[in-house]
Amino acid sequence: MALSEQDRIDINDLINLHGHLTDAGELDEALELLTPDVTYDVGDLGLGALHGTAAIRDAALALGDANPVGHHVTNIVITQIDEHSARARSKGIGIKADGTAGSVVYDDVITRRPDGWKIHYRKVTARRAPLGGRKQEAGPHEVLERWRQASVSQSADDMSRLYAADAVHEFPFTAPGLPSRLEGRDAIVTWIAAGWKDNPLKYERYRTLAVHDTGDPKTIIVEQEAFGTSASTGEFTLPNIVVLTVREGQIARLRDYVNIPAATAALGREV
Repeated sequence: MALSEQDRIDINDLINLHGHLTDAGELDEALELLTPDVTYDVGDLGLGALHGTAAIRDAALALGDANPVGHHVTNIVITQIDEHSARARSKGIGIKADGTAGSVVYDDVITRRPDGWKIHYRKVTARRAPLGGRKQEAGPHEVLERWRQASVSQSADDMSRLYAADAVHEFPFTAPGLPSRLEGRDAIVTWIAAGWKDNPLKYERYRTLAVHDTGDPKTIIVEQEAFGTSASTGEFTLPNIVVLTVREGQIARLRDYVNIPAATAALGREV
C-alpha cells in the first residue's frame, strides 16, 4: 500500500514539529515524537550515537547554551520503505545565539505506530564544503596556465603541487650535460629549481601560438613562446612545443620540446 497524502502530511508535520518543540525547550514533548528505542546518530558533530530518548534528553541538557536557538528544517523528501515505514531526508539550518549558522542533513527512518508516525532513527551530517566537497579536476588547459605562472614566479612549492608524484618530464631535444628524461616529482622540481638558481634567465610571460586537442581529453599539444630577460643577453624569446598530459588535476607527463639553439643563445652560449 502506497503512502497516502495524509501520511506524507503527517510525516512532514512530525519533522517540523520536532524542531519547534526542541527550540522551545519542550523536550518531553519533542521526545514523544521519537520511538523509545530511537537511535540518534550525531557522531559527525562529535557526540556519538545516542540510544533511547533519555540519552538524547541528557545530551541536549549537557550542551546547554551551545544548543541552536533555531532549527529551520527544509527540503523534506519522503521515500516509502513499506506500509509501516519510510525514509525522510531533510536539510536543517541551525542558528546559534551568537548569530552564527550551520547546515546539516537529517536522514530519518520513520515508523508508523498506533499513536502515529514516529522517528525511529536519525543521522545528522554536517555540511562543511560546497558541492559535498567535490571539486572539478583541473584539465590540461588550466594546468598549463598554472605551470606557466609557477615558471614566471619561480615558485618551487607551486611547481611541486602541479606534478604528480610519479610524473615524467621529458626533453626530446637535448644537449650534452642536459637530461632527456626526469622521473618523479622530487627529481623534476629539484632540477627546475636548480635551473632558476644557476641560469640568468627570468621568464616574464608566455604567448600561446596554437593549442591542439587530441583524442585524449587529458592531453594537449601547445605551441608557445616564452618571453623574458637574460642577465647575459637582455630580452629573449624562446619558442617551444609541449605535449601535456594530466591525471587528477596534476601533470602526469610533459614532453618539453625545447628550442636548444634559442635557449643557448639567450644564455650567451654557443650550441
